[in-house]
Amino acid sequence: MDMKEASAMTEASGLVSEQGFDRRPIESTPQDFAIRCAERLRKVTIEAPLQSLFVAFLLGIWIARRG
Repeated sequence: MDMKEASAMTEASGLVSEQGFDRRPIESTPQDFAIRCAERLRKVTIEAPLQSLFVAFLLGIWIARRG
């Protein structure tokens, strides 16, 4: 995946890009925590091999159907 594709995915998802993310040390709010989690999830997803994402997807479906 090249940078254009990654950028397009970020724009489509509505997540804040790394360049626009303000990393000032301020009081942590639930919204800040959610933004940090979403950013980390985006990075991990971009770097992960497709096979592991597929396995995680199937595992999620399996767990959801059990509950």
